[in-house]
Amino acid sequence: MKRLLVLLAFVAIGLLMAACGPSKPAVVMDEPMPAGAEGAQVVELQFTPTDIKPDKVTIKAGQKVLFVIKNTDTKEDHNLVSPDLAIKEILVVPGQTARRLWTPPTKPGEYPAGCTIHPDIRMKFTLQ
Repeated sequence: MKRLLVLLAFVAIGLLMAACGPSKPAVVMDEPMPAGAEGAQVVELQFTPTDIKPDKVTIKAGQKVLFVIKNTDTKEDHNLVSPDLAIKEILVVPGQTARRLWTPPTKPGEYPAGCTIHPDIRMKFTLQ
C-alpha cells in the first residue's frame, strides 16, 4: 500500500511539473496596425510554401513603409530578411498576418531580400 501511495505521489508531482513547465508565448495571428503607420506606403507580401508574392517591389527611398505580410503556408514559418536594408527579421507563422513599420535607406538602388528559413524564396526591393 505504501508503494502505491509513493507511486501516486510521484505521478502527481510529474503531472504538476508538466502543467507548470515553460510554454511558448501566444502568437498574435492578425497583428494590429503599429503606431505611427499613418501616411506610410503599404507593401503587401504573401508567403506561400514555395515563394513570396510579389517578388519585386518598388518603394520610395527614405519613405516610411508598412509591411503587411501574410503567411498562407499552412505548415512552415517564413521570415523576411534583408541585411542590406537593415531588415533583421520579420517572422510570420502559418496563417499569421504580420505588420511592421520600417523606414528604408535614402540611397536608391536594388536590394535583395528573402526568407532565411527557405533560401530559395527570394525577392528584390527597388528604392527610387
